[in-house]
Amino acid sequence: MSLYRPFYNGRYGVVDLTSLSAYTADLPWDACQDHIGGAAMNAWLLSQYESDSLILGTGPLTGSFAPASALLVGTFRSPRHDHLCHVPFMLRSGPELKFSGLDYLVIRGAAKEPCALSVGRGQIRALTVPELPGKPVPELLQLLRRSAPGFRASIVTGPAADNSSPFASASIGSHGSFDKVGLAARMAAKNLKAVLFNGIEGLPFREDHPALSKATEKMLRDSGALAAEGFVPVLKKLADGSEAAGALRGKLGRNRACYHCPCPCMTYAAPGKPGPEKEGVLLMDHAGWAALSRKSEDALPLLKRCLELGLDPCAVGNVLREDRPLREAMNAVEALAQAGASVDEEDYPSAPGIESRTYRLFGGGVTPLASGSAWPDRVAAAMLLGICPVFMQIAGRLDRSDLLRFLSSDAEEIKSLTVRLDGQIEMVLEGKIPEEEGRGTGV
Repeated sequence: MSLYRPFYNGRYGVVDLTSLSAYTADLPWDACQDHIGGAAMNAWLLSQYESDSLILGTGPLTGSFAPASALLVGTFRSPRHDHLCHVPFMLRSGPELKFSGLDYLVIRGAAKEPCALSVGRGQIRALTVPELPGKPVPELLQLLRRSAPGFRASIVTGPAADNSSPFASASIGSHGSFDKVGLAARMAAKNLKAVLFNGIEGLPFREDHPALSKATEKMLRDSGALAAEGFVPVLKKLADGSEAAGALRGKLGRNRACYHCPCPCMTYAAPGKPGPEKEGVLLMDHAGWAALSRKSEDALPLLKRCLELGLDPCAVGNVLREDRPLREAMNAVEALAQAGASVDEEDYPSAPGIESRTYRLFGGGVTPLASGSAWPDRVAAAMLLGICPVFMQIAGRLDRSDLLRFLSSDAEEIKSLTVRLDGQIEMVLEGKIPEEEGRGTGV
């Protein structure tokens, strides 16, 4: 029996958008045993299907009692950079896929008309939604709730993707994401506007997990790792973060955390005195906010418009290049959401001390809170296990063994898992698709 069976449903879905058909299949436990989960298992599944497929997947700890077990990973060959990329999606994305009865989703082909996928109760529905293109993201979500009521999490694209803008970014609901590497473009090429998740089930974890979760959180709090909550403390760790934080003075509201995360790193913000959350935006992209706030004192309305259009705020901030009056900057944002803009590599972010290809490998937006090899190692471990990669860096005191204890209570087995995890981290950082030369058309 595979060690990972209690942490998965044991099913994955395959969708062919060309025929708008879908089916589910048993999870191949041998492959899961070898690749652990998340980014590595996604890459293996991609090797079994066409190279333009998109894989959405969870890690073994996604949806568990482990801290910040929120992660869903989107894996694809980037049309922008022509290499493998893994985009992390947080909030409730991962648990909602897993609690829908599926662990992974393979999306093949391209639809003739704009479509959306609805995943729930172990089933997948493909919906044609011809009225969606061109709609701002909030309006798009309202329309989707009529076609597929009850979904609890979503990944969507906006007008920027519809217009083939090189600055398009996939969004977690209306909140944006760390997609700065072309996932929105891959979805647009498939005529896929949204993937909707309705997770109403759960998994039976070990009885000691709640106590283990409390003990892990207490260890982190006692160490001081969770002392600074909210968007700003993480923002200030960026090279120009203090100045970017100053632009938020008087605009911040309630903090928000991902699923099972004890340290919220997101904060609602609104112009002027904080008001109802629906009038503001959820700040989650630290690098994106820093890039926008360098270019305008009115960065918050610019960010809100970026999120409505499905634009990457980091790329927009870099393209603006200079401070502009709000109306002029807003016109520039609208223009960047249209097709035909030229793309220069310098318009896309990197991070000091991190090789640009490695930074892009994980979506191009994971805040670098660690230096040297610590950043890629910790982010890769998070993307394998199903943990938020931002939290994995915030909680620097958190050792891999602390997380692996959620998988096994046996000391020797934890040692074996550590060796396996190290090997998978190395493989993921190489950015290769396993068995690429032997690509098939299905498991």
